[in-house]
Amino acid sequence: FVDVLDPDIRDPLGLIKQGKVNVLNISELSEKQANVALAYYFQELLTDRKSALLAKSAKSKSTHRYRFESPVFVIIEEAHVFIPKGEETHTKYWAAKIAREGRKFGLGLCIVSQRPRNIDPNVLSQMGSLAVMKIVQEDDQRQITAAAESISHDLINQLTSLNVGDAVFVGQWVNLPSIVHIEEVKDKPVGSDKNAISEWKSAKKFEKIATESTQGLIQKDLLLD
Repeated sequence: FVDVLDPDIRDPLGLIKQGKVNVLNISELSEKQANVALAYYFQELLTDRKSALLAKSAKSKSTHRYRFESPVFVIIEEAHVFIPKGEETHTKYWAAKIAREGRKFGLGLCIVSQRPRNIDPNVLSQMGSLAVMKIVQEDDQRQITAAAESISHDLINQLTSLNVGDAVFVGQWVNLPSIVHIEEVKDKPVGSDKNAISEWKSAKKFEKIATESTQGLIQKDLLLD
């Protein structure tokens, strides 16, 4: 990444604060730019965690301070974009390495997507736990079935009828596959669906638009006495 990153910009990893939730906003980047940025972070995170843990296990007396001396948990939104099935990307390469090796070095990975059928199956199968919400498409259901051996056919059939906030939990975080309800987060700064009708009602430029009378649209000869 030496030929990609601006050497005059301060260390990107230095922006991450340990022990806190850090949000990397890549909404203003193109897909290719975001892919490079995420791959860089993943590579550096994995390399640093490996070095820190190896130094600790060897009881090294080195005064070198690693960026991340405690475990790190990474969450990828829109994972199907960066870890696509049938396509190689920089992010996919490093995400796959983290999925395979990360747990040994205190680096966890969570992938979030509304299109599981488009996620690389090798990475998805490495996920130890799944939270599956309403899924209608059969291709998505088949991908989930292949990734989670413990999920039954009956549970898969129920995915189409789950309500908002309901999810099927399977994997290491539950003893048995379970259907749970997740409370809605009322305050969503980003990511929530827009209510177009409410926004139209509150927009001032629509306030003076007259309500069309329906009387003129009724054919009088069709009215019954």
